Amino acid sequence: MRIFDIHSHILPAVDDGAKNLETSVRLLEMMKEQGITDVIATPHFDANNDNLDEFVSKVKAAYNKLENEISDRELPNVYIGSEVFYFPGIGKSHVIRALSLCGSDHLLMELPICRIDDIIINDIISLRRELGIIPIIAHIERYSKQHGFKKLLKLFENKTALAQVNTLSVIQKPYCRTVLKLIKKGYVTYVATDAHSVVNRPPLMDSALKEIDTKLGRVCRKQIIRNGCRLFDEIVGETEDMYDEQHA
Repeated sequence: MRIFDIHSHILPAVDDGAKNLETSVRLLEMMKEQGITDVIATPHFDANNDNLDEFVSKVKAAYNKLENEISDRELPNVYIGSEVFYFPGIGKSHVIRALSLCGSDHLLMELPICRIDDIIINDIISLRRELGIIPIIAHIERYSKQHGFKKLLKLFENKTALAQVNTLSVIQKPYCRTVLKLIKKGYVTYVATDAHSVVNRPPLMDSALKEIDTKLGRVCRKQIIRNGCRLFDEIVGETEDMYDEQHA
């Protein structure tokens, strides 16, 4: 059985995630212990502060450094993506595809904590309808108290955008109750680690899946895993059956 983590900050020294190569390797070791087989490194990109070409070059260099370090070890496979902080006009930005997950049509996007207004909603819609990019909104639990969250939920209902929640939010306050409700109602497609560090923000995939199993049932847990496997199949190009019913 494959478990696919679509959101992590494991590349060494590119953002507020892993500070060095040693931390990157330890995070991957922890992920392996939790059953994660494949992970996308998604360093933060903020158009207000980052130059696209410089960012892409820095990320590739960090990725190559990490790959060289782990090439002879049995650790999760690592792929390149990014976590793009929303900016006005992103829905018409053709260069944004350079920041997608594994060069696919899926883009992991972080929203401003302070608001979800119609401009943001329309940009999300434009990404999908005009550019053919499928937005995956990162850690949606953080926006649950914002005005406009219900409009965001409608985008998840009609699959204009997809939703991701963090493993930590599944098992700990202040978001655990909200997250479980969102999963139960079918709004959430992916659960991901958003791992940043070994101690403060570690990967907690195993604990999160167990909590989903306990509170919502095995079928729900299996569906979350299957969603990740289907995404893996689509964006990485594998053709094998990623989900083994006998081992779920």
